[in-house]
Order: sequence, then C-alpha cells, then structure tokens
Amino acid sequence: MQQDLLIIFAAVWLGMALGSFMLFHRGKDVAKKRKLWPVYTIVSNVVIAAVIVYMQPPFTMMLGLLAFMVPLTWLTIRSTRFCDACAHPSRSPFFMKPPSTCSHCKKPLH
Repeated sequence: MQQDLLIIFAAVWLGMALGSFMLFHRGKDVAKKRKLWPVYTIVSNVVIAAVIVYMQPPFTMMLGLLAFMVPLTWLTIRSTRFCDACAHPSRSPFFMKPPSTCSHCKKPLH
C-alpha cells in the first residue's frame, strides 16, 4: 500500500512535468499561460508537500520544510513572466524582482 502511494506520487509528478513542458514551454497561448501558471505552481508544491508529509521526517523538520515552501511558491509565481512576442517564460535569478526583458527574444515584458 505504501509503495503504491509513492508510485502514484511519482506518476502524478511525471504527468505534471510533461504537462508543464507542453503548456509552458511549447504552447503559444500567453493568456492561458499567465492564467494557469499560479495554479500549476501551487498544485505542484502541494504534491511536493504531500510527499514530504508521506515520508514522515521529524516533526520540526517537516514543519520547517512546509513553512519554507509557502514563500518559495509565492516568489516563483511573482518572478515568472511570459513574453507577449514569443510566449516563452522568463524568470529572474534569485527571485529578486520580475524580469523586465524576455530571456529568449530580449523584448520588454509587461
């Protein structure tokens, strides 16, 4: 039973990774990307949190990891922009601030 649950987590994670690649890196619909990016980021981090809880680390470590994931999720959403010209995602390094130019075509981001 426990091994089956871990296999399900792995299958969900692989499916999300494939879907993410197809939508966010290969897709051309920028409006759809902007709408789905926060949802995808939150759902993927909930899956990671479920795996952390499933693995049952020491309680304080588990709370620390889960608490660390909340600002990390917010910073990931905030620091990712999609280019209107080429539809590629751009992320600023170290989550400092959202990027101002596309990392692919170098055009300004809005």
